Amino acid sequence: MKKQKAKDLLLTGINLKHFIFLIIVTVAVSCQPSDPHKWSSGEVFGKIIYDTSIANHDSTDTWAAECLSDFKRKELIEKIFKAVYDGKIVPFDYFTAEKISPDKIKTMEAEKVFSRKDISKIRFEEKWMWNDEKNEMQKQVNSITLSYDVFDNVGKLRGQKPIFRIIFR
Repeated sequence: MKKQKAKDLLLTGINLKHFIFLIIVTVAVSCQPSDPHKWSSGEVFGKIIYDTSIANHDSTDTWAAECLSDFKRKELIEKIFKAVYDGKIVPFDYFTAEKISPDKIKTMEAEKVFSRKDISKIRFEEKWMWNDEKNEMQKQVNSITLSYDVFDNVGKLRGQKPIFRIIFR
């Protein structure tokens, strides 16, 4: 009788260990972050590329002022440059798609090729999708390109010049 109880307890202990192991594995797998590249059900509309102004140089432009009123431009630019200089993100030349070293960007800044205060636009490359489950738009940012203002000899804005591109996907 004692041997049978011991055997039953041993089997129960093994089953309990298997059960606990199964619970731990289930919890560990379910706690993994979802794949950011995986979309919910819905229709993907493809890639879109557009420029967004992040600076308002015209004090009479109330629309731009309103659009940028809650935007922390300086903080975003600082965060991007810190990540580049810390080697956490890799900048690419916009025209050649070649990697740019953080040291080269530091040199460009030191030589006044551009100034962070003149960064006025971000070009976004995104994938857009309509989420059928939530009836809402979802966007996936694939890359951003920072650009700065370029002026002519009399101070008139000629356009923007890209500094570098960051590819996220």
